[in-house]
Amino acid sequence: MQNLGMAISYCGLFFVGIVLLRGAMTKSMKQFPLFYSYVIYVFCGTVVMYTVYWLDRPAYPSAYWLYFLVSILVEFAVLVEISDHIFQNLTALRLLGRAITIIISAIFAIFYMLPVILWSHGRPYALLAFALRASVTKVVVLVVLFWVAHHFRSELSRNVRGLMLGFSLYLGVSVVIFAAACSFGSNIYARVLWIMTPASYLLCLIVWTIALGDFFPAPNGSIVSPACGRGSQAVALELARFNDELSKFLDK
Repeated sequence: MQNLGMAISYCGLFFVGIVLLRGAMTKSMKQFPLFYSYVIYVFCGTVVMYTVYWLDRPAYPSAYWLYFLVSILVEFAVLVEISDHIFQNLTALRLLGRAITIIISAIFAIFYMLPVILWSHGRPYALLAFALRASVTKVVVLVVLFWVAHHFRSELSRNVRGLMLGFSLYLGVSVVIFAAACSFGSNIYARVLWIMTPASYLLCLIVWTIALGDFFPAPNGSIVSPACGRGSQAVALELARFNDELSKFLDK
């Protein structure tokens, strides 16, 4: 079981390297700075974890949980990146979308994620419950972003759609994994379910590798598809006006 988990982790590291390499070879890294900063963190952190595992195995559990908890927080950068690209053609609204993403995450962090750390009995349960609630928070934010993109018929590039799809798969599996671990105990997570975490992330990386293999510029012009009806076109005009007003307000 341990060998299988290590093999999956090695495959994940390989695909992380591919995502970084392709991003450096195309314009994707410049267009998705927050996302690639997160990927660089994952790559460097994974290499450090392997080094600790082989050189100082007794220290590995503590180092792993520290890396894991920081990773949970760093993953919010992917959500901010997605929110930026939903309103890419409307600068002021893009800043507003980023603010909304951060505010929703902060509210959930204070009232939903933090209490489980402060009032839980036992560190293993507290860590798993925190991971579960963090994953649920990201799912909520991602659902809101999906709704906004769908409601306004945002013309997202293939890169952004792949980014959203891969992250959705990873978060969906993570919620199931951590919910099962919290319900049936951390021992099950340590023996069996922990394999699913790198496996789900590997699936996410495969989607990202395909979606970010080439750079696809976002459609220019309106944020909504030309095929949309008059109602959606009216919404687009209202958004453009609101963006202009917001831009004037921010410039003051």
